[in-house]
Amino acid sequence: MTDTPKIAKLFLTPHTRPWAALAAEVPASVATHIVWGDSPAAAAAMTLAAGGLTVATWVASKGTAAVRRALATLSTGAGTGYLLVATVTDPFDPALISTLGIGGAALAGTWNVVTALKVRDAASGGPSETGVLVKSIGQARAKLRKKPEVEPNKVTAPLQLDGITPGELGNRIEAMAVELGISPTSIRILPDPERADRPELVIVPTDMLKESTPWPGPSNLGGSITDAIPIGPYEDGQIAELWLPADPATGRNATHFGVFGMNGSGKSAGWSVVVTEVLTRRDVIVWGADPSKGQQTFGPFMPYMDWCETTMAGAEAMAAALPQVITARADLMGRHGFKNWTPEVYEKLGMPYMVAWFEESAKLFRAGDVEMEGIVQEARSAGITVELSQQRPSSTSMPTDVREQLGGILCFGVKGSTTADMALPEDVRDAGARPEAWENRRPGYAYLVAPGVPEERYVMPLRTYNITDEQIAGTLAIAPRPVADQVTARAAGEAYANRPRHTADTTTIRQEGHTVRTRDDEEEEREAALDRHVERTIMEAAGITHDGTPDPDVDPDKEIPAVPTDRVWSLGQPPTGRTPQRRLTPGEAEAELLAILEEFREENRELIGPRDFSPFWGKDGRLNRSRAWLSEQLGELADAGLHLAETGDEGTYRLLHPEPANA
Repeated sequence: MTDTPKIAKLFLTPHTRPWAALAAEVPASVATHIVWGDSPAAAAAMTLAAGGLTVATWVASKGTAAVRRALATLSTGAGTGYLLVATVTDPFDPALISTLGIGGAALAGTWNVVTALKVRDAASGGPSETGVLVKSIGQARAKLRKKPEVEPNKVTAPLQLDGITPGELGNRIEAMAVELGISPTSIRILPDPERADRPELVIVPTDMLKESTPWPGPSNLGGSITDAIPIGPYEDGQIAELWLPADPATGRNATHFGVFGMNGSGKSAGWSVVVTEVLTRRDVIVWGADPSKGQQTFGPFMPYMDWCETTMAGAEAMAAALPQVITARADLMGRHGFKNWTPEVYEKLGMPYMVAWFEESAKLFRAGDVEMEGIVQEARSAGITVELSQQRPSSTSMPTDVREQLGGILCFGVKGSTTADMALPEDVRDAGARPEAWENRRPGYAYLVAPGVPEERYVMPLRTYNITDEQIAGTLAIAPRPVADQVTARAAGEAYANRPRHTADTTTIRQEGHTVRTRDDEEEEREAALDRHVERTIMEAAGITHDGTPDPDVDPDKEIPAVPTDRVWSLGQPPTGRTPQRRLTPGEAEAELLAILEEFREENRELIGPRDFSPFWGKDGRLNRSRAWLSEQLGELADAGLHLAETGDEGTYRLLHPEPANA
């Protein structure tokens, strides 16, 4: 009794059913012969039934593969035909039994082969092959164009869309992932550049990046910066590569890079792989500034960077020097007929390529004194790549004009879909890139979008190499050490000449002899940066360029406008017509901001932005704070979601109406 269910289950399997039907022919034919063997009417009825069942099988199998349809019809006709002949003759006739044994065994074996190989007509859209697809995309009108390509841990299904766009299909990726029981990052939609209605659905069910890959060492020690920079494996095992300079031969543009990812996502460590490779090349120098984490990220790089700053004043001085450096380098290259930086520029002019690395750049933008727009618009043609790293590239932490100039994006895990939309291009998001699914739980996971990278790989996850400080220091100790050319050094001015010098033991050394950095040193740097800013302003007003030559576009005989009377100071007195205002504490300024928001609510405003607060910022305004402070506060209020909410337009927020707490 205990074996009965097992036996029954055995006869229900697809492989045993043909043989069970074959064996059943003998007792069935014996029974029908005994009952209807001498009845002409029964024979006629069985003939009609056999023919009708065979025709019904042919009609019902329409839409299946041709081989399967023919085999089903043949099996039905042969089975009913044998039953008819055995009924009206002798079921135990040797010739009849032999025909059943040989022919029936051949048909049953054929069914076993077809079942094992799972022969399907992929183009027919049969339910067994496209059922999961149809179920996962809901009512979307999509079908397979041909049989899916199956590789180890990868399925590529060519789709034919009807009445739906690839972007709309991409919006259903999370629903597909739920139906398939896999991660949303495992599904992506790859568009066809020639036919919008023929994308490919790619499914990678198993995460092959769970184990990080140790950095294998420099890929091209002593090579050129024009060569590829490997950063880590894609999920299919191919190594991800990026490029910084232009390549006229292939038409690839030089590019600036934005590196985005939330705290703990691995963005600093990931870009460290890039910088390590860069510093092993013979024709490139690196300037780096990190006003937030100091030596935590820069530690192993500091002795090998041409200029390294870890204070806010130093970062501002470096950014302020770049416009003059860009102009001087571009002018020299132009005089020698170079439209872009190439290795020939270094060989003939001694001018290395330059990478300006600004870590945690949001702090630099919020300072309000750095005009990065002009830098990123002009630096590429001067042989300079600017890298801006930050957690959230919103309009409050990076101007939109700057972000639009970043041709390269290395996006690690981010907090929420809104940040992901800011960090990645829209078409990459539509194709299935979901960095918000990682957040900071998978350090090193990233998407790479950049010139030279195949577009079909924009949406494929990679994981940057796992590199250690010891590997960085050991490698750079034996790497080439190019220096800045005289044109670059002279254009960078006093800030560059007095830059900190670092040795392998991380001791900071200055030309003036300082060996220990103190708060007074940093204050002196700020004052020096302010002096340089004032000096540049005076030179511009006087029509003198950075190299001391007259500016032909400035009229030196133009009269200086009179000073407004309300700006005249008397000794020990404030400007006339103006009353000094006490500086608000941080708490008072935040309370004043909330009071202004309440006034906006009373005016029935729905959308607001920093521009609406222009009467209130500044030293003499109600907020007693800068515009940069205001932008940061509005961003934090939007993140909290109590007083403000983000909209689709950057720098514009929806004014919320929080309900007062119950007493």
